[in-house]
Order: sequence, then C-alpha cells, then structure tokens
Amino acid sequence: MTALLSVMTALTFFIMPTKTTLYDDSLAAVVDLPAGYFVLQSDTAAPDGYLKVVYDDIDGYVRSDSVKQVDYTPVTKYETKVKFRCDNDSQPVNLRSEPRRAANVIMVLAATDGGHSYGATLGDELISGAGNVWYYVNVNGTRGYCYSAHIEVESTPPNIIEKEEPPNVPTDTKPVTEEPESMPGVAAIIFIVALCLPVPFIMFYLFRKPKEKE
Repeated sequence: MTALLSVMTALTFFIMPTKTTLYDDSLAAVVDLPAGYFVLQSDTAAPDGYLKVVYDDIDGYVRSDSVKQVDYTPVTKYETKVKFRCDNDSQPVNLRSEPRRAANVIMVLAATDGGHSYGATLGDELISGAGNVWYYVNVNGTRGYCYSAHIEVESTPPNIIEKEEPPNVPTDTKPVTEEPESMPGVAAIIFIVALCLPVPFIMFYLFRKPKEKE
C-alpha cells in the first residue's frame, strides 16, 4: 500500500488553459488538445522548453509555457467522449498517417464507420474552399487523420474540474480493552474487615452456654 501511495502522489498533472499543441519526437504538430483538460508529465527527458507528457492513450511533447502545473489529481483528466462519424456523401473516407494529401492511407473507412476524435490540426486543403483542418482520430485502436470535410465531429464539452479525494489509508489499530478498575488497597481491606467482623459475634451467640438459674 505504501508503494502504491508513493506512485500516486508522484503523478504530476498540468492543465491546458487553452488549446495546446501536442508534438511528436521530431517536434512536428500532432494535434491540438482541448482546453480545460490535463496532461500527465512523463519521467522521460524533453528538449528545452518542452515537457514529455501523456494524454489518454497518446504521448508526445507540449511547450512548458502552454500548460500550468496543478497540485492535485483531477477526476476528469482527458476528453474521451467526443465521437466522429463519416459524412462523405455515402463514400468511403481515408484514414491517413499524416494530414497530407500524399500521406499513406492507413485504413479506408466505410460510410457508416466512426470513432473517437482527439482534436484537430492543420494540413493540406483537399477540397478547394473546404479548409485545411484535419482531425486526429481513433478507430478501434487505429489512430490517424481524417479530412474535416469528410467527417462530422461532435463538439467538445467543457471539463468540470474536480479534485480526486485522497485514498483512505488503513491503519493497524487494535481495539483497546479497558481493564476493570481495581479497588484501592485501603478500601479493599476495610471492606474485607467489615465482612469478617460479624462472624465472631455470630459464633459467640450460637455456641455460648446459657447461664444457670440461681
């Protein structure tokens, strides 16, 4: 239990006051994480000005000046409920390794497919006038990018920031049994003497010889 508590208290969370970019090992942008949620600092070294962090099931780097350390463990650490679904005129949607036209297609999603969206980032404009926003998504454990014009994404709910209660630490306490109060020595002696005093008188009256009549 002590070891577990030491690990828990060693966790360091940082809140993201605004949308915060998560970078990969080459410090290329991966995704903009939503404001109001948290990243967990990793014990891996990071370049100057960055922190190595974990966010849900992804990791990377954030700029150290873009987040703020907190002295508690939040109840809701990461956003995990925002869903997306394909919306490409009933056509398949490509899940790519990067938000680029020429990036590898990791998976072809059916028109009815969907999954979880971590957030958005900027990339190539696939359709003229449709913008250059891509969403970094997870489809049954496979992560990649979908062009924003080809999917529909739910809005991100604001985080209700609550602190986790510290765990209860069991203590080895034995019940205290109270010993009966002992009678003070002098009082005990007086009590015994008081009980014994009538005995001689009783014996005297029982066994004494009656006086002879004159």
